[in-house]
Amino acid sequence: MTRYPPHMAEAEEQAQVEPVPQVQRATQIASERVASIVAAAEQAAQEMREETERRARERIAEADRASTNRVEAAEAEARDILNTAREESVELRQQAQADAERTLSEARAERLQLEETIQQVRTAAEEEARRVRDSAAADAEETRRIAADQVRDVVHEARVAARDVLTEGTELSDELRQLSDSLRVNAERLIADVRVAHARLTGQLDQAFPGQRPPTRDARDDDFGGELDVPEFVPPR
Repeated sequence: MTRYPPHMAEAEEQAQVEPVPQVQRATQIASERVASIVAAAEQAAQEMREETERRARERIAEADRASTNRVEAAEAEARDILNTAREESVELRQQAQADAERTLSEARAERLQLEETIQQVRTAAEEEARRVRDSAAADAEETRRIAADQVRDVVHEARVAARDVLTEGTELSDELRQLSDSLRVNAERLIADVRVAHARLTGQLDQAFPGQRPPTRDARDDDFGGELDVPEFVPPR
C-alpha cells in the first residue's frame, strides 16, 4: 500500500467525498503540491549537491593546502638536510684537510728523521770504512815492514851463509892445495928414493955378475925407467 504525506492523504479523502469538480480541484492542488514537493526535493538535492561540492572543494582545498604544507615541509626538510649535509661536508672537508695536513706533516717529519738516520748511517759507514781502510793500510805497512825485515834477515843470512861457504870453500881449497903440494913433494921424494935404490941395486948386480946380461925383466919393471909422472888425481898447481 502506497503511503502519502499527510496533506496528500487529506486531499485524497476530500476528493473521494466531494463531487467531481472538487476532485479536479483536489487533483490540481495535489499536482501543485507534488510539483512543489518535487521542486523542494530538487532544491534540496541541488542544495545537497552544492553542499557536497562545497565540501568536496573544501576537502580538495584542504588536501591541496595539506599537500602544499607537506611539500613545503618536505622542501624545508630537504633544505635542512641539504644545509646539514653541506655543513657536514664542509666539516668533513676541513677535517680531511686537517688530517691530510697532519699526515703530510708527520710524513715530512718521518722523512726528515729518516734522512737524518740515513745520514748518520752513511757517516758511521764512512767512518767505519775509513777506519778499516786505515787499519788495513797500517796492517799492510806493518806486513810490508815485517816482510822487508824478514827479507833483509834472509838476505843477510844468505849473504853470511854464502860468505861462510866461500870462506869454508876457500879454506878447503887451500887445504886441498896444501895437501896436493905435500903429496907431490912426497911423490917426488919417493920417486927419487926409488931411482936411487934402483941404481944402487943395479950397480950391485953388475958387480956380482960382471959380464952377464941381467935376466929379462917384466914389462912392469920398465915402468921404473924413464921419467915418472905425478899421479893424475893430484890437482895441478
